[in-house]
Amino acid sequence: MQRTVYGTENCQPILAGMARIALNARLLVANKLEGIGWFTHECFSRIAATHPEHQFLLLFDRRPDSMFDYGDHVEVKHLWPPARRPMLYDWWFDYSVTRAIRHWNADVFVSTDGFLSRRTSIPQLAVMHDLNFMHHPEWMPPREALYYRTRFPQFASIATRLATVSAYSQNDLVEQFGLEQHRIDVIPNAPASVYAILDEELKASQRKRWAEGSPYFIFVGSLHPRKNIEGLLAAFAAYKAGGGQAYLVVVGSSMWTEEMRASADVHWVGRLDRVDLALAMGGALGLVYLPWFEGFGVPIVEAFACGIPVIASNVTSIPEVCGGAEAALVAPDDAQDAAEWMARIDRDESFRQDCVRRGLDRAQDFTWDLSADLLWQSILKILPA
Repeated sequence: MQRTVYGTENCQPILAGMARIALNARLLVANKLEGIGWFTHECFSRIAATHPEHQFLLLFDRRPDSMFDYGDHVEVKHLWPPARRPMLYDWWFDYSVTRAIRHWNADVFVSTDGFLSRRTSIPQLAVMHDLNFMHHPEWMPPREALYYRTRFPQFASIATRLATVSAYSQNDLVEQFGLEQHRIDVIPNAPASVYAILDEELKASQRKRWAEGSPYFIFVGSLHPRKNIEGLLAAFAAYKAGGGQAYLVVVGSSMWTEEMRASADVHWVGRLDRVDLALAMGGALGLVYLPWFEGFGVPIVEAFACGIPVIASNVTSIPEVCGGAEAALVAPDDAQDAAEWMARIDRDESFRQDCVRRGLDRAQDFTWDLSADLLWQSILKILPA
């Protein structure tokens, strides 16, 4: 896969005077940040810090936490109702948000989860991370799937500009919604600074903590059909059948079935905070990540930053994000192929170190400073002259 480098077109518009920028902040939830929440926090904390000459309004659907206090030039507002299901999504964005941004006299509205107000006339930027609901509606509750498949084409149509996290998702937006590619910016995710190479003593402590002192592979993700947990377990079972001695550590939701828990060599550790996750990742032999669909695949770049090899699916955005730095790309349903690559990582130290080197090099292409700058450039493109 040719290496994709992001942010090479740095043609930042010139802005005269102060701008008033409103942000959908409903996924900024303290101690519960997930993919889009981290994207929002990492980018907007930097934007606010580097642009104190502008005013920002963060709109929450629950009481905001002080960790999202980004400065004196950033106001926060708690809007009713809590937007947790389709009917309330529409009410929150079309009425509560519309009133708030009109009263605050916002110049633009930025929404990093793709939802927009259908009742405002100001420019809007929607960040749509992926369109899995268009390809696999069966992976969502029926009402949610119907809502997303109905509303997101509307949001894409009314958005002044869009952004997404990979060239794959950019092309998918073009194909699914009939959009012009030049209206869509690519703003990749990135690893946080806590993801870094561990020294040997720390690696040993992680092996003791998670795998009874043995080497282990790691998976990070949620309990969701698109993450292909069954394929992961099949690959690990094939690796063990071939004589592999390492454990598998599964990080994510604790709502696993008893059938999945059958192997004593698979350790299910539930959710971890960011620091513990980075340590667990850094102590692993490698990441095994075999989802059916990803708009980006953040654990891949986190693993690269930790200096561990990656075995990943050969579908959707994943080859683009890996950029040739992976140990292997395999079909999500080819357990034997994945198992053979796990065995090679386990037994061939020269190969493993080559993967580490290439991964560390690829990780340098992804930083939150770059992503925040790219998001800021997207905002500038929609600000009224």
